[in-house]
Amino acid sequence: MGFSDYQYQDLLDRQADLYARAKYEMILARLEGRSGLDVLNAGCGSGDLSFMLARAGHRVVGVDPVPEYIAIAQRSAAQAALLGCTFVTSTIEEFRSDRAFDCIAATDVLEHIHDDRGAFAKLVGLLRPQGEIVITVPAGPWLFGYHDEQLGHVRRYSKRSLRRLADELCSVESIRYFGFFLIPVCYLYSRVLRRPYPVRESSTGGGLTSEILRLLLRVEKSVSMPVGTSLLLWGARA
Repeated sequence: MGFSDYQYQDLLDRQADLYARAKYEMILARLEGRSGLDVLNAGCGSGDLSFMLARAGHRVVGVDPVPEYIAIAQRSAAQAALLGCTFVTSTIEEFRSDRAFDCIAATDVLEHIHDDRGAFAKLVGLLRPQGEIVITVPAGPWLFGYHDEQLGHVRRYSKRSLRRLADELCSVESIRYFGFFLIPVCYLYSRVLRRPYPVRESSTGGGLTSEILRLLLRVEKSVSMPVGTSLLLWGARA
């Protein structure tokens, strides 16, 4: 996948995206109490998750195939004087490392890759034995629309299709949906209006809208819903 103006703007808005941040916070919560882990952030984009992991005391390598996105991450890391993370321009398939990782995070990445099984297998192969992998992907094939087209998504996943992909490659600990309360917004903007999601408006506009969104996302962190706009998978290398 190459550079996309739509995705570039999406990455610039990522710091203001309460939904993306909530998913990152769930990953950080899972690793709470541990520090000094070697973490690969595959498909790191502008680096926001990498920064959060580095601030939590982990050593992070962020990888993305698009130089412009890596440039954003490197610039932001330098401005914040973050020494715990480095960034590399590479695809998952071409990435090489001289060490295995304790944890690999790939958030909203596999849906861009035609051979998602090959990419997943490569990531698992980069883990140390019993190392952990966390994957997030857009959920609900029936929600596929404008947003997916603009971001270059190949697919959206169901819980069954994601489990089928992962079961052969790692030990799956859990798969859960996230974003139940955002389904109407996703459907309206992407399928009906065919417009970008109102990320910045809903997250930074202040007032009742952003407060309600924060509350709903807080609820979903602890309560797994039967459906959602994203899927989150935790697994481990055998």
